[in-house]
Amino acid sequence: MTAGVIVRPLTGDMGHGGTDGGTIVRLTAELEATAVARWYRAARFRPDPARRDTGGPLQRLNWQTRIRYYETLVEFLDASEGSIDGLARDALAAAAGQRRPSTLYYLVSPRSPGSLAGTLRATAAARLYERRHGERVLDLLVTETKVWSYWPHREGWLETLDDLAVVDRWLAAASLVRVVADWAVCSRPLAIVSGFAPPLAAVEDLLTLADPGNERPTGPDGDGSGGDARLTEVTCLLTTVVRTALGASGIGPGFVLGAVHRRLAALVTRAPAHSEKITTDAVDLLTQLEHLLPGLPAEERHRMSDELTPRLRAVLDQLTRPDPPGPSDPPGPEGRPPGPPGDGEPDGPGERADGEDR
Repeated sequence: MTAGVIVRPLTGDMGHGGTDGGTIVRLTAELEATAVARWYRAARFRPDPARRDTGGPLQRLNWQTRIRYYETLVEFLDASEGSIDGLARDALAAAAGQRRPSTLYYLVSPRSPGSLAGTLRATAAARLYERRHGERVLDLLVTETKVWSYWPHREGWLETLDDLAVVDRWLAAASLVRVVADWAVCSRPLAIVSGFAPPLAAVEDLLTLADPGNERPTGPDGDGSGGDARLTEVTCLLTTVVRTALGASGIGPGFVLGAVHRRLAALVTRAPAHSEKITTDAVDLLTQLEHLLPGLPAEERHRMSDELTPRLRAVLDQLTRPDPPGPSDPPGPEGRPPGPPGDGEPDGPGERADGEDR
């Protein structure tokens, strides 16, 4: 299941995408090279010497063991409404069909080179994993299970970015927010556990989109601590996405994006655009919609209408609004440009999207 985001087709202005001597640089190439993506491929597949000529991989023998642990944890969370309180490692291992509970520690321990925690501790530029006081093996399993559960959503997202030749980082980031929201709704108990923590794959993807070339921001002392602050910022933003998606039944992905729009825009800047180009792109999109809509079922058209109507009305109101006042007469609240639905609400790291303190 992928997010229903509409993105513009590739044009001559590459925006925040990239070119290399006129050749499009695939945005997905960066995302496929993240530490979490490399771990997932290495955990699932190993090179097969018999297929050396074709480079074909062979599924690792312990991948099915991982899957049994992941699926068993999801079943327990479904029954407990997203809590691992009272779950013992031995009971989980037995339910997963494992005679030795130590197999779980071997699979997910940060001391194991094949685990996600071990891989991130050894290779990730950002501190995606740091051992916490009181951390349990079940906490590590939850982290891996979220990535595993999210992976089909991520693959669909990357496929969409490739199919539509998306090179604009802002568009990719906005669609990522929608995909994480979709995942949370589809995997509610798993999304709730560990304080609504997002999948680490999504965290690293947004970090990659925010920092082209994986340049780690420096702190005030020039020591690279800015990367830790950026990691915290991205994690808090995506946690808000998960909370908001689960906070109300039937909430549209556009409204989830609205809850974090300002923070996302501060992370992933948009390329400046001229009014002529904006108009051309808008006309192109409307033309695509005119050809697309007659073939859609009524339910799909109604869903699109619910999401697009308030946005289009806000844009039309802006277009017909009189010129803004001069510097001596600053605009009041009614003169602020409209953001996405909910964008005017505070959504700082210390506040939930529904206004409650965390």
